[in-house]
Amino acid sequence: MIAITGATGYIGGLLCAALGRRGITVRRLSRRPEPARRDVFFALDAPVPEDALAGVETLVHAAHDFRPAREAELRRLNVDGSRRLFEAAHRAGVRRVVFISSMASYEDTRSAYGRVKWTLEGDVAAAGGVIVRPGLVFGRESGGLFAALDRVIRLAPFIPDFGPVACLHAVHAADLVRVIEVLLAPLGAKVIARLSVAHPQRLTMRRVSEVIAEAAGRRPRFVAVPSRLALATLRALEGMGIHPPFRSDSLVSMLHGNPAPDLDPEVLGVVLRPFTAETLRQ
Repeated sequence: MIAITGATGYIGGLLCAALGRRGITVRRLSRRPEPARRDVFFALDAPVPEDALAGVETLVHAAHDFRPAREAELRRLNVDGSRRLFEAAHRAGVRRVVFISSMASYEDTRSAYGRVKWTLEGDVAAAGGVIVRPGLVFGRESGGLFAALDRVIRLAPFIPDFGPVACLHAVHAADLVRVIEVLLAPLGAKVIARLSVAHPQRLTMRRVSEVIAEAAGRRPRFVAVPSRLALATLRALEGMGIHPPFRSDSLVSMLHGNPAPDLDPEVLGVVLRPFTAETLRQ
């Protein structure tokens, strides 16, 4: 049995569906459990239900709570909650833990999200677990950060251009799921400690916007915006209790990405698709 946290989230939901199609027994753990699917309640700010991990062989931890605006609260919620989960997994005799981290996670990361993930990576690595670092996850059915970008680019009359400094790497959702499926195969996760999963193609935010606009049949109109001004504006809005569709911490991750991401166009035999209008429609 495989248990997956964040089962109603983007990556967790995709993985649950893929494993279910293969006939694998999945226990879905979610803050918003769906009774029809027999989900089990799990939230990072609540105790782990006593029987949530009973009989589970592999735990995939894909849940992350983005609600707190302040880093101290973000850490308290996600780090403390994840550690309770890992302790419960140990008590329940779970044999493998696969942690869905992020390419924003590395030793000198500047983003709060990246620092939270980096802390938890240390816990997972020390316990012999497996760490997966996806890039920006894209696909026809979008979610997460990509969904926020997609909404802004499709609806905004003008799209900000932060220049060449705001960059990222991307991975198609289906490719990411397939890599995780390979990891979950018998013995697959025992020889790997940390795995970055994103196409080596380096994308500026302008290029991402152009591809999304092309896939939507739009002609994008750009306006140059200094990255420092954009970051200050987003932080000011968040400080006033306004939640823009694109968070300041996400921009920090793009402005200060991992300088040595160690990427390959093929991961565990899965050939990763580049980010294009054609692959975005797939």
